[in-house]
This record gives sequence, C-alpha cells and structure tokens, in this order.
Amino acid sequence: MDWAPVSRERFTEILSSEVAPLEPHQKQLYAEHAVEPFHLPCVRFQDSGVEQVFVVAKNGNHLLYFDDVENEFGVAIPDRDGVMRGWGNYDSLVQALRVLDEASS
Repeated sequence: MDWAPVSRERFTEILSSEVAPLEPHQKQLYAEHAVEPFHLPCVRFQDSGVEQVFVVAKNGNHLLYFDDVENEFGVAIPDRDGVMRGWGNYDSLVQALRVLDEASS
C-alpha cells in the first residue's frame, strides 16, 4: 500500500468538509471542545513505529483525533508519556463528537 501522511493543507480540507454539514447543536459542541489542530504521536501496533494523528478537540483527558491511515475520526486518552497507544475509530466527526461528549458523563 502506498500511503503517505496527510498534509496539514489536506487535513484542513477534510476537517472543513466534516464540520460544514454538522447540525447547529453539533457545531456548538465542536466549538466548545475544539483546539488548534496539533500532531499527537501514536503507536498503532505494539511492534510498529511511531506515527502521528491530528488532534482537533479535547474534553478533559479525552482527545478527538483524525487517523489518516483509516481516514476516520476517533477518541482516545493518551498514555502518561503523551503517546496514544489504545484507541478506537468512529468514522465521521459527528460520531466521534458523540463519544467525546459522553466522556464528560
């Protein structure tokens, strides 16, 4: 598989296309938790190298990120060293937002 990390420019396009169709209450939820996108190191498999995901929102220690390998959004808690090792993808931004919102419950 010929894969290359998503560029910041392409990621900005992806994020915009996911935010645009959100319902007003979903946009409000996103705005409440949104952060300036930043890279977070992650380890996909125990014996794989370190990769990067874009984090776009935060609720406590739960981070909403974009996985450019799977082309999906998800929510995870990084380990103490700031590396994300265990996570689940939830497909669209709206689905990941639901999970992020539930993290405060």
